[in-house]
Amino acid sequence: MQKVTIVLTIPEPLNSKLINEIKELHKKYGEYCESKYPNDGEYRDVPHITLFEMGPCYKNIKQIKSKLERLAKNHKPLKIDSKQLTLFNGRGLKHLVVEVKNTKQIQALHNEIVKELSPLAKKKGEYILDKYEPHSSKIINMPLKIAKQTLNDAKIKEFEFTANEIGIKVRQENHYCIIEKRIKLA
Repeated sequence: MQKVTIVLTIPEPLNSKLINEIKELHKKYGEYCESKYPNDGEYRDVPHITLFEMGPCYKNIKQIKSKLERLAKNHKPLKIDSKQLTLFNGRGLKHLVVEVKNTKQIQALHNEIVKELSPLAKKKGEYILDKYEPHSSKIINMPLKIAKQTLNDAKIKEFEFTANEIGIKVRQENHYCIIEKRIKLA
């Protein structure tokens, strides 16, 4: 079952730096993650900022691509500035994330994506519309004690970049994620 998430992609060289750091965090702490995905210390995701988690709706991928291509023409590249490295609470577990300042432009893009793609989604996320909290995850589903240790090992505590594209992130059957489609903002 392939799961779809709409994301802002992170450009190079920041993307590679994040991948290296996140791989190290997973190697050191992955066994402590409480997740339904493998916890063998291997990083299976790609750095990103989630715009809308859609769930197992890959059968709708052509419609999703078409709607995003149309929608992207109405949005300019976005300035992304981080706020802080923090532990984010999710379902009783902690996620090490870099929080991103939510601007009117980011919120408008998120709102439009949710509005356009909700009918195609199989999951209604908790953090949508007025509850949207943009962030970039480093390692997730950690018990509090272990998560606090990860704060000390994270090297990239803040960043800034211009997001030029929306990505369609697909979690493959084997739990690895890829950016299947990249769509340029206007």
